[in-house]
Amino acid sequence: MSLSFNRNQEEFEADIQLGEYESSEPIELSEMAVSMLENEVNSGEEKEGDRIKLHYNRDGEAILTSTQYVGVVSLRDGPTIEVRPKAAGTNLLYLLQYAHDTTATTFESQAPYQAGHTFLDAFGALYEAELRRIVDRGLYTDYRRTDATESHLRGRLDIHRQLQRQPPVPTAFECTYDELTHDILANRAILHATTVLLGAVSDRSITQSLRQHQQLLRRQVSLTPVTIQDIERIELNRLADHYEDILRLTKLVIRNSFVSELQAGSSAAFAMLVNMNTIFENAVERACKEVLSEREDWEVKFQDTSQNLITGGKHTVTLQPDITIYDPENTVSLVADAKWKNERPKNADFYQMTSYMLANNVPGILFYPDCGGLNESRSTVTGGFPLWLSELPTAVQVNSYEDFVSAFESETADAIFGMVD
Repeated sequence: MSLSFNRNQEEFEADIQLGEYESSEPIELSEMAVSMLENEVNSGEEKEGDRIKLHYNRDGEAILTSTQYVGVVSLRDGPTIEVRPKAAGTNLLYLLQYAHDTTATTFESQAPYQAGHTFLDAFGALYEAELRRIVDRGLYTDYRRTDATESHLRGRLDIHRQLQRQPPVPTAFECTYDELTHDILANRAILHATTVLLGAVSDRSITQSLRQHQQLLRRQVSLTPVTIQDIERIELNRLADHYEDILRLTKLVIRNSFVSELQAGSSAAFAMLVNMNTIFENAVERACKEVLSEREDWEVKFQDTSQNLITGGKHTVTLQPDITIYDPENTVSLVADAKWKNERPKNADFYQMTSYMLANNVPGILFYPDCGGLNESRSTVTGGFPLWLSELPTAVQVNSYEDFVSAFESETADAIFGMVD
């Protein structure tokens, strides 16, 4: 599958380019484009509100407003829209890699992500590096139950099919047998995701590498649509541990993309929009886990629920901070939330965090991406509990992935241990 992007240009240019939470100029949108936006791009259970908001001015012209979802949308009979994250600088690929805990160590020299490239170029570079690692180690094979007509008896004879399809003196046999094959669900999911990314990545070197992998896969694997429900039921044995990273990325592609048709030709409509809140939250959770691993008997829990805020009465309030840190006595020591925002905190951020803090009688941290110091703050909640707003260095100038990880985890450690020591 490929889109009608001009790959002869040095850099992909969408019809409409937006940062997060920006609005377009008024435009004309066809009914077909509006239908795709409302019923496909903004549909689905796993989303936080509309991915791209649509409203109209007094003249009936459409205005599109981006949210925390970044990526590319090519509307059917409409414009191509690109939404870029602001707070990651040139470190978007590093942030993606860290958030999804992938081990792609070969991409830096062969598929660098530079400023100005699209979000999906960054993701495509990471995916290509993981796919290359899988191909180099060899595609996973497994046994698949096969029903086939054979010239010689193979496996078990299917008596019912044999009587239905073959004459009294048969020249062929209706057989059922288990066959070792590469054409299994895990590899089909990877081929599906590779094909989807080919429609969105604009960098020519990444596109070329992905296409080579796609062609290799198609020699041994069927190109069929794969759903997120299919991905969830994939079970691999320990011999396929090297598939874990790429299947995490594959799940991200399939969960967040829409294509009008999945084939090697062209597609008139495409969308892949990824929630940066989720990316950042995953990165912060991983950093907290790494930092706390250095403290014996300390524990960090993610999305831990409690009902401590109010007591008595007929109603309960369930609280679920992103991060809850327990000390060696198994007592809550700190609560934290991750907020991917490049603007000043909203009142709702404070209401939510102070509820977590008062319910547990502990300090709290609100983690934000790099906003140039706009959100850095230290304050005190009534009752004497400190509340820190900490910006993590998502846009710091670094020379390598290792430098990025070191800076990210160091700032996380400073924030946590500034509270619990």
